[in-house]
Amino acid sequence: MVQHVEQVKHKGGNAAPQASLDAHGVVHNRPLTPEERREKQDKEISNVSRMIGIYCHGVHKSAKGQLCDECRDLLEYASARIRACRVMDTKTFCSSCKIHCYAPAKREQIRQVMRYAGPRMMLVDPGRVLEHIIDSRKARAFEKQGNSTQASK
Repeated sequence: MVQHVEQVKHKGGNAAPQASLDAHGVVHNRPLTPEERREKQDKEISNVSRMIGIYCHGVHKSAKGQLCDECRDLLEYASARIRACRVMDTKTFCSSCKIHCYAPAKREQIRQVMRYAGPRMMLVDPGRVLEHIIDSRKARAFEKQGNSTQASK
């Protein structure tokens, strides 16, 4: 399936795609609406929250459903970065984003969380894992069409 992506001239004469991906991986030839953007942000925050919860319970031995102070701070930081993301309309996952908005220490911290919690998500929430795999495939197809996060700068 080939999807049309509108090209718009930017300063310097370069054509850049003006397509976006919503929370369900659907390509739109327009910016996301505020509701679509909020839904995408909420989904990302929910996924990060779930993974931080798995990590905190497994590594820091916190009670299920509870976060230690360090993990609560990381979740608040990640949530704030997701809400402030300037490329939310066109980005797929933070890990593949060209703009690194996390401070280096926080980026390493979230990588550790993802490394630990990622494989365990299959046991804890297989539906989310399946959805992530589908979204990843859609994102790769989207990026192959030349729609990188750099295009929205």
